[in-house]
Amino acid sequence: MNMKYIFPFFMVVLMLTGFAHAEDRLPPMARQTLHTAQIHMDNERFDEVVSVLRTYMASTDEIIPAPVYIMLGGAHYRNGHAREAYTAFIEGQAVWPRHEMLVRNCAVLCYELDRFKDAGKFFEKAYALTDPLEPLLLFQAGSAYYGGEDFSASSLVMDRLMAPSQQPKKEWVRLAIHAHLQAGHPHKAEKMLHRFLAENPDEGPYWELLAKLHLDREEYEEAAGALEICYRLRDPSQRELERLASLYHYSNAPLMAAATLRRAYCGTTETPQFEKIAFLCASAGRLDDAVQTIARCPYSVERAEKQGRFLYQGRRFDDATTVFQDVLHHESKAGESRFFLAMCAWERRDWKGVKEHLSRLRGNPAFANRLKGPLQIIEDMETVRAELRE
Repeated sequence: MNMKYIFPFFMVVLMLTGFAHAEDRLPPMARQTLHTAQIHMDNERFDEVVSVLRTYMASTDEIIPAPVYIMLGGAHYRNGHAREAYTAFIEGQAVWPRHEMLVRNCAVLCYELDRFKDAGKFFEKAYALTDPLEPLLLFQAGSAYYGGEDFSASSLVMDRLMAPSQQPKKEWVRLAIHAHLQAGHPHKAEKMLHRFLAENPDEGPYWELLAKLHLDREEYEEAAGALEICYRLRDPSQRELERLASLYHYSNAPLMAAATLRRAYCGTTETPQFEKIAFLCASAGRLDDAVQTIARCPYSVERAEKQGRFLYQGRRFDDATTVFQDVLHHESKAGESRFFLAMCAWERRDWKGVKEHLSRLRGNPAFANRLKGPLQIIEDMETVRAELRE
């Protein structure tokens, strides 16, 4: 965030108006010196301006009037000598500590010379000297403190500025938000964010900032809502949409997560992306959607087995049987398909089919634990039937 809001215009205006307002009250020698210096200034002979003013300052026993310092600093500044201008204004402010124009110019030069904290102090002082009070000076103070990374001071100044403002300017609210965040006051920042977004709903980056605040508190549903608005205001990247989908998943909203991934993977034909969407649909109980999504992937035994499991979860046992049989046609050693064929037969009470498929998995260590229960039940049933026949 660029905090350089202050421009030389403020100093130039103060320099020109300072002499005009004070001329009638100046001592004769000071008035004559300023008149001569102004002629040189109008002709852009800045070295002559400095020479005339410094000669007067060295020779007089009078208290040097504030307009002399203002014109001296202005001549240095217009000559491209910002540090000398700063020195002149600081000297004048030391003699005239409550002179508003000198204080303002000190603030501007401090800011231009990257003395941000000093600039903030001078802007605050200038604000206190204005009548009526000028809120812009407090905003400039907050900007200066922020530029100098004195975020606590910036936050406090922005509180002073915002408190009486019923309709603060957009840039004021922006600065207040960032100052509060950097100063470690997230609740203040969030309050400002809601106020700002209520009046500026098209500011996408600030919806994203609000989402970050919610994420910091693990408020995933609220974070997802803020990001959804943000990503409707601009085209998000695939990674950003994946992140939003994850938030929906954490918020127990798998269908929203699936819909978001469809946006992320629009036009893709890659299997992993389809599998993610299918899993989310299945977890939401939308098994038909899961089956249709996984069917769009290029054929593979693994993909087909996932499709079969989705059908099995949806209690579509005949369709699942067809899929698993097709897998075994392509890969006779596909143990997972063999096991689910047994489970489909179980649901249809086809005990002979159950035994046939489970028996063919005997000796496969990957299924040892999964076979124990079903095989034991089948064997017990056969024992009971044999006893009844006797």
